[in-house]
Amino acid sequence: MRNAGAFLLNMVFPKDIYCIACGAPLRGGDPESLCGDCRRELIVNRPPACRRCGRFARRPAGNSCEGCRTRKPVYDRGFAAVVYEGNARKILYGLKYGGKGYLAENAAAIMEPVLPPASSYDMIVPVPMHRSKKSERGYCQTTLIARHLAKRTGKPLETGNLIRVRKTDPMSGLAREKRSANVRGAFEATDPGALAGKRILLVDDLLTTGSTADECARVLKKAGAASVQLAVFAATSPDRNHMN
Repeated sequence: MRNAGAFLLNMVFPKDIYCIACGAPLRGGDPESLCGDCRRELIVNRPPACRRCGRFARRPAGNSCEGCRTRKPVYDRGFAAVVYEGNARKILYGLKYGGKGYLAENAAAIMEPVLPPASSYDMIVPVPMHRSKKSERGYCQTTLIARHLAKRTGKPLETGNLIRVRKTDPMSGLAREKRSANVRGAFEATDPGALAGKRILLVDDLLTTGSTADECARVLKKAGAASVQLAVFAATSPDRNHMN
């Protein structure tokens, strides 16, 4: 399994000794494992933010970004921790492609302050990865993030119900409509009865056009979920996604 050795090594790496973005020594005890300079460099999503998708919006109109006004998301509300720029890109790149599975715990620590109230959802469900891709990477980063969020919130984690049944093409470079077509029919609920009436917090690492999150939310709601809120580590600019 490619990256398996790096994954095992990184899972036991002392997370609070070096900054996960620049590698500078830390004094320890910081759950985010970011030095002061790198923490300040993160663009934290705070008001004004879109009330529907959670993206940072410099010029909101009616509390919604242009993309959500044009095309309403299937999920009920989104929460994004940081803007996908600078150190946020470094963290996600290391987590997804660098075999640094331990960064999932840091990502969860950064996400926790922006999560919706725990009383508003019953379970946490990660956006699933196709089994072939998981075998290649050695882990599913969204599942790792969701597992740490479940520990922090005390909410149950459900990883076996929402599954990816079809391997999709890479999303990078695809326009919004092609992204939607790419993921259509790619997910299934294996036990709809266990989702009926449940309020779900769907967890993903990155929000771009929202096509994947929408398709997952569509499947969950078809299975009977009462609501689906979305929590992501990073989100791209709403203006850029509307243009694409």
